Amino acid sequence: MDNLTIFTKFLLVDVTGSRELQVLQGVLFLVIYLGALTGNLLTVTVIVTDTRLHSPMYFFISNVALLDLGSISVVVPKAVMNSMTGRKTISLTECAAQIFLYTLFVVVEFALLVVMSYDRYVAICHPLHYGLIITPSLCSQATAGSWASSLAFSAVHTGALFRLPFTKTNVIQQYFCDIPQVLRISSSDVQFSEFKLEIATVRFAAVIYTESQHQPHEVALDFRFTFCAQRILEKSGEHGRWADMDNLTIFTEFLLMDVTASQELQVLQAVLFLVIYLGALTGNLVTVTVIVTDTRLHSPMYFFISNVALLDLGSISVVVPKAVVNSMTGRKTISLTECAAQIFLFSVFAAVEIALLVVMSYDRYVAICHPLHYGLIITPGLCSQATAGSWASGLVYSAVHTGALFRLPFTKTNVIQQYFCDVPQILRISSLDVQFYEFVLITVSVSIVLIGFIFMLISYINIFSTVLKIDSKKVRNKALSTCTPQLAILHLFLISEVVAALGPTAKKPSLKNLLTAMFYTMVPPFVNLLIYCLRNREISAALRRMFNRYSLFPVRGFLK
Repeated sequence: MDNLTIFTKFLLVDVTGSRELQVLQGVLFLVIYLGALTGNLLTVTVIVTDTRLHSPMYFFISNVALLDLGSISVVVPKAVMNSMTGRKTISLTECAAQIFLYTLFVVVEFALLVVMSYDRYVAICHPLHYGLIITPSLCSQATAGSWASSLAFSAVHTGALFRLPFTKTNVIQQYFCDIPQVLRISSSDVQFSEFKLEIATVRFAAVIYTESQHQPHEVALDFRFTFCAQRILEKSGEHGRWADMDNLTIFTEFLLMDVTASQELQVLQAVLFLVIYLGALTGNLVTVTVIVTDTRLHSPMYFFISNVALLDLGSISVVVPKAVVNSMTGRKTISLTECAAQIFLFSVFAAVEIALLVVMSYDRYVAICHPLHYGLIITPGLCSQATAGSWASGLVYSAVHTGALFRLPFTKTNVIQQYFCDVPQILRISSLDVQFYEFVLITVSVSIVLIGFIFMLISYINIFSTVLKIDSKKVRNKALSTCTPQLAILHLFLISEVVAALGPTAKKPSLKNLLTAMFYTMVPPFVNLLIYCLRNREISAALRRMFNRYSLFPVRGFLK
């Protein structure tokens, strides 16, 4: 990008050039910040220490106080430091962090205000059912859901805002990284994407706002909604300023390369993919149906297995249908948006499955090593929270990963030597800056996965050491039958991930490249269901009962 000046730092402009007034501004900001800090910490301390305030309403109030403290802490300390020292610059990373955290706290607070309005509605309109509806578990789930959805939104929002380089100017007419100011100096593509995202957000917020009009906390919601609407209008006013990048060829579509140019072989490949997909679709749906309909399988272990089956179904559905349609029609292109969606969804399902495999290893460890405490430790609430946490972490990782991968335009080439948007292939055609960020992100991710793998390894070592001490062969085999399917799935998943991560990045289409991609995109979802059905006795028995029930029904009806 020799013809462009890409800014990696921003210049924050003060309202005055006078050094004395800047120091005065710093002191004023510091006084306001210390007041907010003291007040919110005092509120939280009082609620935590006074048992008479241990109720859902005050639980949410303490959360809102912490969020207010977080949102002001993101902006003001940096502004105070700049005013005191006369420093006016902020790095690109610091600016992105400010916007990400500020957006996160604001969105979580908005979600919690909606939850609080429902809490007050139940308390006042249905007081006799309050204790049955607003339970501690529901409060925890509502708070976790608010954080999960907000993390995902903030990651997508910040990723979209910083996905292209800043080439117009680096001057921000504000004392912090204000979103309208950052949008003002961003490219036209970013402005358009942000405009659509914020319009969708405002529509959603308007629905929530309308529903909450007859609920308590109306004033707080009205203030925040008006504030958000004003900010969006400010952003949309900046939308008309378009940037120009005539010196670059920026690709907005990718060309997917087949292993063969023969139309007959492409159709044969599509048929093979379709057979595998239909097999995985049928098998995983049958597994979920059996677990949901058979009450004998309503236990934490099978709850997690049904989740893994749905994740396998999702991961194969992200890639294969598009590949089948392309092979059948001879179409080879995929848009930038479709490519980003493929990588985002595939990463979500993979990350959530890793997290659930860790949870499942702990579930088996408690069931076999501490069977008397199993019902006390592995509760339905814990299962729900573990699943929600897995999804939240998967969404955050995938949003950050995809945002980092697509934050800069593709100017090298648009040829992908694969039948889908494969991460190594996208990295190959991306800029050096993106490759460096992805390398750092993947290194951190691998470290976290290694910690999870060590946890699983310790769990299974304890499990097998406990099982080998059991005298009864029947009990020992039953215990092993609940662990070996999960262990087989774990090994298959890890092998496929290692192949995906460490396999060579192809520079031209080849059969080896195709088979490698098939191994880590299609084999795990297809083979996992075989492992469930063949190695898990309870699921095999439930399948036989279901087939016998539905196959004998017409015969019995005819005999009558």
